[in-house]
Amino acid sequence: MPNQPRGRRYRAALAAACAGVLGLVVMAAPAGAAPDREPEAAAASMVSVPDVVGPIAVTAESYPFSTLGRARVPVDIAERGFVEEEFFLSGTANVYDNPDGSLQVVDAGVPYTNHVLVRRPANRADSSGVVLVDILNASNGFPGEDHLRRMWDWAMEEGHTIIGVTSKPIQVDALKNFDPERYADLTWDVEDVKREPIIADPADPGSFDPFMVVPGAEEGLAWDIITQVGTLLESNHGRALLGGQKAKTVLLMGQSQSGIYLNTYASNFHRAVTEANRGPVFDGYLNTVGAVLERPLRQAETDGLVVVPGTEPALDVPFVTVTSEGDAGLFGAATLAEKELPANRRHWQVPGTPHTDLLSAVIPADEEILKAGRLPNTAVHDASFRESLNTYPLEPAIIAAAEAVVDWSKSHKDAAPSQWFEQSDGALSRTADGNVSGGVRYGLMEHPLGQYRGAAAPGAVYGAMELISAEDFATAYGTRADYLALIGEVDAARIRHGYLTEWGADYFVGVANGLMDRIGVPAGTAAAAAEERGGRG
Repeated sequence: MPNQPRGRRYRAALAAACAGVLGLVVMAAPAGAAPDREPEAAAASMVSVPDVVGPIAVTAESYPFSTLGRARVPVDIAERGFVEEEFFLSGTANVYDNPDGSLQVVDAGVPYTNHVLVRRPANRADSSGVVLVDILNASNGFPGEDHLRRMWDWAMEEGHTIIGVTSKPIQVDALKNFDPERYADLTWDVEDVKREPIIADPADPGSFDPFMVVPGAEEGLAWDIITQVGTLLESNHGRALLGGQKAKTVLLMGQSQSGIYLNTYASNFHRAVTEANRGPVFDGYLNTVGAVLERPLRQAETDGLVVVPGTEPALDVPFVTVTSEGDAGLFGAATLAEKELPANRRHWQVPGTPHTDLLSAVIPADEEILKAGRLPNTAVHDASFRESLNTYPLEPAIIAAAEAVVDWSKSHKDAAPSQWFEQSDGALSRTADGNVSGGVRYGLMEHPLGQYRGAAAPGAVYGAMELISAEDFATAYGTRADYLALIGEVDAARIRHGYLTEWGADYFVGVANGLMDRIGVPAGTAAAAAEERGGRG
């Protein structure tokens, strides 16, 4: 059985069960269940604290999938003062639906065992108390740590903890492929279905659909599983995940498909979970490149992800959405159109940026992905392909948004206002240099080194870039030092206004220097070159 909730959670569970404050409607009780106890079971699921097993032992033969030590570029996080640990969480979860707009339980108390991967400061004194819970992305069929790949360096510098939560049965299937013995206990099954492992064929990549429905499993367990990670972190048992550290501020994050999960969770569960617990279990939300889309609450009988327009209801915690230009090609420009928002929500739309970053060092190595029965992107190893990618970074905006949500939650300091792409006739508008107009404009966009396209074609996620010549650079900007001064002035203003951090400004310096190297801009004096190398990239 899951650990019993403590303190205010226990009192809240009693109050919710007795008073029925959640407004949940039970549709069909499982065989043998007592119908008059179903509302209590529904309320209890939202305050329940799961059992924790771990950290799971690591040996040369048995280790976590996506361990940073086996990334594309291996990272020794111990040298950074961090530890990496894997845990299994077990409990029961409900399956919900909302056919008439109200939250309904269609199946209660389904047992599950799920996987989380934790990176945290090794020493309690180095912990910031900020815990970033990431809904792991399933768009490649394995637990994709998309936020980690874009913020790991910053998070370690700040002393933040990142917890990745497996969020879909197709990911559990990949883990079982990766190490059947290590991950034998994981289950999202609702039926006893005998099936062969789902393994993608590298020789026939088109035959594998990472959005497929896994027979016998149920994607709709995700919502209570996510909630129970939050209740765990707020309980005394949560310190088991944090090495005895205390979670002071907990954000829930999702990128792309997981951003759609995040929207769905906030719209359908935040209020009910907050009422059940007499306070929010997540102190804020960060959506990266998930637009305003949602997904059905229960498993759809379809081979693809079904999305519907999001409603963006008012919340009592901050919610910031960071949107790339590439999202217009993936989801349609109409989903990014400017609109009125509730007071606690913001949209930062960043022109020039692709939907995803293939060049992150901490993506799992190809052999690790293949071992999980999934397909790595091998094109990234081709120099010409890498050269074609758009390197205009979304990372500085993501980092600034994360810090803004933390500050908003802790000190009630509002995040910077929403900034929207300009649109005309359902398409993004462009300036004379070919770049998208409007949105959050950093120095690299206000003084462009070429045309940055978020998507090379509709539905593409990597983007493309066409740089100016060295001659045009010299005419427009002069020297490398002159150019860095220009973008530095713009980015200093963005820092003052809350759209950028010093960390992000350094990141832009590194990217700018890399682009100028490709253009052929001379490095300048030794002193200037030393200053330029101070940036990240």
